[in-house]
Amino acid sequence: MAGLYEELKRRNVVRVGIAYVITAWLILQAADLVLDNVPAPDWVMQMLLLATAAGFPIALIFAWAFEITPEGLKRESEIDRSKRKSRKSGRKLDRIIIAVVVTIIVLLVVNRVFLVNDSGPEQVMNTQIPVEKTIAVLPFADLSENQDQEWFADGLAEEILNALTRTPDLLVSSRTSSFAYKDTDKDVPTIAGELGVAHILEGSVRRVDDRLRITAQLIRASDGFHLWSQNYDRNTADVIEIQEDLALQIATALETTMDPAALADMVIVGTRSVEAYQEYIRGVAMNMDALGAFGQENVFDAYEKFERARSIDPGFFEAHRQAAIFWLYQLPPSDARYGLTDAAPPQMLDEFLTRINLAIESAANDIDRTVMRALKAQVELRLRDAIRLYTEYLENRPRDRLAWQPLLRTAMFASDRETVLAVLDHYLSIVDSDMSAAIWCMGNAYKYVDPSLTADIGLAALERWPNSMALIYQTHRSLLWAMRVDEAASLTRQYRRGTRGNHLLEARQACAEGRREDVLQIIEERRAAGSDLDVTDMFLAKFLGDNERATNVLRQYESDEVPYQLATMLHYHILDPSPFRSLMKVLERENIERPPPVEIPFACPPE
Repeated sequence: MAGLYEELKRRNVVRVGIAYVITAWLILQAADLVLDNVPAPDWVMQMLLLATAAGFPIALIFAWAFEITPEGLKRESEIDRSKRKSRKSGRKLDRIIIAVVVTIIVLLVVNRVFLVNDSGPEQVMNTQIPVEKTIAVLPFADLSENQDQEWFADGLAEEILNALTRTPDLLVSSRTSSFAYKDTDKDVPTIAGELGVAHILEGSVRRVDDRLRITAQLIRASDGFHLWSQNYDRNTADVIEIQEDLALQIATALETTMDPAALADMVIVGTRSVEAYQEYIRGVAMNMDALGAFGQENVFDAYEKFERARSIDPGFFEAHRQAAIFWLYQLPPSDARYGLTDAAPPQMLDEFLTRINLAIESAANDIDRTVMRALKAQVELRLRDAIRLYTEYLENRPRDRLAWQPLLRTAMFASDRETVLAVLDHYLSIVDSDMSAAIWCMGNAYKYVDPSLTADIGLAALERWPNSMALIYQTHRSLLWAMRVDEAASLTRQYRRGTRGNHLLEARQACAEGRREDVLQIIEERRAAGSDLDVTDMFLAKFLGDNERATNVLRQYESDEVPYQLATMLHYHILDPSPFRSLMKVLERENIERPPPVEIPFACPPE
């Protein structure tokens, strides 16, 4: 045996084997990197792996039978060993091995130091999800005889979607995108293709007295194969267990990397009270109806349902969270939901803090507690803390779009350009299949990247979702920041056809076309209608170049008691914070260097 090993060494078979294994590993690593970034099928990597494995014994046979000499490749039997050339060949192989090892070490160092970031939103954003781990949850159909369970069907689908979103290695299409297919006659492959997902969950609800029949099926879009389906014929008292089981079974069917215990913990509803849960589901459905129409009609009614749910079960985390978010949206004067109550800002802040503190206390785990602490830090304008906490949360739940949004907003408050670009990059990675991501991109990207590029992304998204008024509105603004006035005019007409119009959109277009008198007419119409001075008037003044009036409009929101209300305007890069003492105190305390305000390129020509 020893003699065989010595012969293998003499013929350089051992060296060739080592060199082959190291070189093959290097080739496979390089191939893996390349194939991750090109649309190559999985079998390409598999075939390459098989080829390198099959080549190993062939290389050893050649090393036994042949040797490289200065005169070329020769059979072992033809070589005169008295000239001791095998030693020189061995040294050549040693140098090859050393060179390959050095190359590997260099590549590993480069990858570790320059290509891998172990913290921050960039690392979270770059977590790639395989196509087979993508899913859209369609609204469930109401098959009840009286057609009076739509609220329950919509709310149940929304909660299943939210539970799946918490799973780190699943990419779940946003509610805005998937619920756009409510009552559609499109088939599953078409919907999946438009949403860019591999799987569709659809279902139905039928309720008769106290009996529920819930049907759900998980469909693989590529061939229509039902990966999983389930019928629940149960009493309404079992509704909580049904929802938890649905989310758990779906996540399991998609073969996530999480262990069953962790999955089960993640999909827990958070209350055992069926009465509290049903009030909460009603609130979720009302919120969806209101936000889907870009309106306010049901927002307050939804809040009352959340209040009822948390009064029934004081430990119901989600009810506390949703109720806190209602008050959060009452504070920013630019939010569509602003002004739904007559409460003064200090009372709004107190109501928010009461509920967010209860949410923190009732959270079932540290991950949920972290995002609530981030939200509280955001409102208290501890901006660095909020960014850190949101980032920490997203490291555990990178697919939760409801956390990416406040991270983006808070980073803009703090003029944290690096974090803003990382969040925008995340949205851009899913913008082709996610309407919500497209809207958020259009609403903010033009402030940080080429507005013309942003507008092109918006126009491409509108080919997919031509009836989204929110997307039209945001894309119109990007077009005007790029001074593509004619294309913006086309969107203005499209917006008018789809809704009753918007003063800001009309005024932007009028200024861009030099129609200053039309903007003045809009202001007069608002006065005649008895409209209070609000953020719209601030923008109209900015369009007209009246910075003093714009500043005076915003002064009504300045308060040392509730600085957050005015601070929410910091995400507008046209704002000059210097006239506002409360804003300057925040910027100084947080050590924020804010860039100078940006001039509006489409502003009206001076008189």
